[in-house]
Order: sequence, then structure tokens, then C-alpha cells
Amino acid sequence: MRQTILAVLSLSTLAALLTGCGGDLVLLNSKGPVAEGQSNLMMTAIYLMLLVVIPSALMALWFGWKYRASNKDADYKPTWAHSTTIEIVVWGIPVIIIGILAWLTWWGSHKYDPYRPLESDKAPLTVQVIAEQFKWIFIYPEQEIATVNEVRFPEKTPVNFKITSNFTMNSFFIPKLAGQVYAMAGMQTQLHMLSNEEGVYRGFSSNYSGYGFSQMHFLAHAVSEANFAEWVSAVKAGNGTSVNPEAIQKGTLDKVEFASLRDGGRSKHQIEAMIANATTPEEKAKAEAMKPYPTKPHPVTYYSSVEPKLFESVINKYMSNFNNADTKAAVAQAHADHANAASVEE
Repeated sequence: MRQTILAVLSLSTLAALLTGCGGDLVLLNSKGPVAEGQSNLMMTAIYLMLLVVIPSALMALWFGWKYRASNKDADYKPTWAHSTTIEIVVWGIPVIIIGILAWLTWWGSHKYDPYRPLESDKAPLTVQVIAEQFKWIFIYPEQEIATVNEVRFPEKTPVNFKITSNFTMNSFFIPKLAGQVYAMAGMQTQLHMLSNEEGVYRGFSSNYSGYGFSQMHFLAHAVSEANFAEWVSAVKAGNGTSVNPEAIQKGTLDKVEFASLRDGGRSKHQIEAMIANATTPEEKAKAEAMKPYPTKPHPVTYYSSVEPKLFESVINKYMSNFNNADTKAAVAQAHADHANAASVEE
């Protein structure tokens, strides 16, 4: 009776826990060839590993039942020490599975390389992505428009994302369409992606990057080619709100406007404490000029035009800092110190 009660309680607890799994499993509900391939690769790896896990679990239960204290008919072999058959099974099968997983990992790493262009009879759409503090900025260099916290593209059309960051390292992720790719200051990473059908997909930062990290969410809209062209025309004409009434329509995204988009990296209470503890007028003025980090995502914003080469200027800003005289001198000194240390060791 006691065992029956424990079994019922265990099953009830498991059922209660599984009720939380009824949501949209984005990694298993892919809408693009890249995400779909990655999902299939992940499930194949899980199934292969279950070939070891399930028999091991069943055998553990079976051994416990067969060699229970009340079973007087169980085999008793105190001198048993080796079985070639068991050794072959417990070592051979895992080695084969690991070999298959290694090949699948190598093959999948090349097949679903984010830098690898997707095959299609349609010309790819280029979108430049900047991870800003704390929001996502999308620039369409061919269409000469820009958006904040929203990206749109035609369905069944390859999208070539060129990604960088204007603050700390971040991670660009639309789980239903492709894997995550890091965004790093002074560097450009790439992600090739395609949506098989129309839909609205959630995108976000999957890499912690500060107090406002939780607000770095955006929506990716896969629409028809006609709707995409209509949206581009509306944004360029300064009427993007006709497509998305909740968006904010603005003029040109230039360096001045771009700089104004940066949120603060301190909380309101931290700024108040810095003002209260300031010992000089300069410290107080600096603290008062700070903006707090956002408590909600930045509203979707459309720009009817964008300053040429803005994306490249964001990357070059950090590259120029690396190539300045002080940095070069520090690097040269580091190399000299390393050479001196090596000569001393010799």
C-alpha cells in the first residue's frame, strides 16, 4: 500500500511539472531551414544518447527487482569478476555513439555555419544590426531606412544580417529562424537566415550585457514581398505608422540621433546615490547628466532615411581606438616585455 501511494505521488508530481511544458517550444518549432536543421541535429543527438540512457535506467530498475532481498532464486556468484560480452557492450556502444555524434557535430557546424550563404533563386536582403545599450538598431543600406526594435523582411528570401555592437558584447537571437550570433564592438559578425512562411517571431539578446539586458527584445516580421515593399515605401515617406500604428516615425538616423538612442547603465537609485555622494560640482554634474537604464523595451521606431556608412562608422570608431598611438605603444611594450622575459628564461 505504501509503495502504491509513493508511486501515485511521484506520477502526480511529474504530471504537475510537465504542465509547464505546454508552451511554444521555439527551438523545436522552427520556421526556417537553418533553425530546422539545427533542431533536427539536436533531436538526433538526443535520440542517440537515449540509446544508452534508457537501457541503463531499465537495467538499474531490473537489477534492483531481480536481486531484491526477498528473491531467494536470484543467482549468487561471489567469484564472478569479468564478462567479455558485457565489456564489449558497455564500451563498444558508447564509443560508436560518440563517433556518430562527432561526425554529426562536424557536419552540422559546416552545414549550418551562420556565415554560409543560403541557396535561393531570390537575391538576399542585407540588414545591418547594431546592438545598442539597451536596444537593437536595424539599418537597411539598400532601402536607406532604419528601425529600432523591429525588423521586417520578405518570406522565402535569404536575409544577410551583418552584426556589430556599440557597447559590450551581446548576442543576436531569433530562435525560430536561426541560431544565436555574438555582436561585438569593433567587429562584424554575420548570420544568414530565411523564413519559410509569414509570421511574427520573437528576437532578443541571449547574452547578459548589463542592467537593461532584459529589455533587449524585438519582433521579426516575415511578410510577403508586396507587404515588405509597401512597408519600405511607407517608412521612406514618413508614414510608417500606417503599417504599425504603435511605432514612432522619425526623420534621419544620423550620428547625433544615433548617440541619443543610448540608454543609461545605472539604476535610478544608483544615480541618486551618486548625486548625494558627489564631493565636487563636476562629479555632481556628471551624475545628474546620466540616464537610468530602461525598465521597459524601447518603442519601435522608424527612420525615413539613414546617414550613409553609419554602420561602418560604428565599427571603425572602436578600430581607430585600437590603432591609436597610445594603444600601439602599449602593444609594442607588451611584445618587448614578453621578449625580455623569454630571453631571461633562456
